[in-house]
Amino acid sequence: MPVRKKTFSCGHSGKGRFCHRCASEEQRKHAMLQAKTQRIQRLSQAPIPLDDLPPEIAEKTLEMIAALQQGASYMDFMGKRMKNMGQRHVISIPIGRRYRLICKEDNGQLEFIEAISHEEYNNRLSGNGWV
Repeated sequence: MPVRKKTFSCGHSGKGRFCHRCASEEQRKHAMLQAKTQRIQRLSQAPIPLDDLPPEIAEKTLEMIAALQQGASYMDFMGKRMKNMGQRHVISIPIGRRYRLICKEDNGQLEFIEAISHEEYNNRLSGNGWV
């Protein structure tokens, strides 16, 4: 016996007890909300504020910080010292093309200062830098 299509309360039409289109949309929204909550939780545990960065740059920064804390060299990430400015203890590590991670080296340990855009980085360089 063939089943007839019916119109659900949401306005969609189909066969069955509930609207499968709305159910899959609800599952997708729930998964996105859960992923966003997990990302916010990871960002809150970072040693520096990463709220102003785009999500993919923030994730890459977290990966870099974790690798540096586990003993990787800043030179593995193409980082450089600010020796031309007379601030040899300050290290700049590129995060993609438009962002920089700024660290200070104190007795062989890296202290993470901030993650900034390249524009702000250039403005700091033209000023006094990091004291």
